Amino acid sequence: MNKKIIELIKPNSYTYTRQYNCFVQDEWGTWVTTGAAGNSLVKDSVIQSYCSGYTASATLPKINSTRTIKGLRKAKSISINFRVNYQTIKGWYVREQPDGYLQMLNGYIMMRCGGRGSYISVGGQTLLNTTKDARYNTTFYQKYMVCNGTRYDYPNDVRLKNATGDSLLAYAYGGFITSNDYFECYTSLFLDTFIVVHTT
Repeated sequence: MNKKIIELIKPNSYTYTRQYNCFVQDEWGTWVTTGAAGNSLVKDSVIQSYCSGYTASATLPKINSTRTIKGLRKAKSISINFRVNYQTIKGWYVREQPDGYLQMLNGYIMMRCGGRGSYISVGGQTLLNTTKDARYNTTFYQKYMVCNGTRYDYPNDVRLKNATGDSLLAYAYGGFITSNDYFECYTSLFLDTFIVVHTT
């Protein structure tokens, strides 16, 4: 009898699901965008970086968009689908490649496509290198990630709850060209709305 009473008075935890927009307002909040657009942009569901020009022609627009989702690091799951694309259209050399990424949980989760690599990482550990024109259906759980039906376990000390905060950051950088001829290259991340199963 006492055991039954104890079970009844235990605080109940439950889950609820919310769908959030990428880089535009939804019913739970909005994104704050700063920096100059132009060859770099962060807009509805797209992070894109583009550079073009001749020797010593610098195109250095940087733009970012941020928001915070309370309790995100304690979520049961975070699901987001995205596609990466990058291409060099013409040219020989870029001093600093275009770069773009989406970070979640103060950078604990990173989805990057650009001159510094194209990958998914959690807790600073690269779990998967991404490839051009591929689509990634991804869900981050507390202890592992499932991407396109394959499970990727985090290292033992990596858990989403260990992140230092609940902020998100989208970033795009246009690149700096040094070329013997006209140069064009770009990198893009196309993201769907993301779905969070919150816990209380």
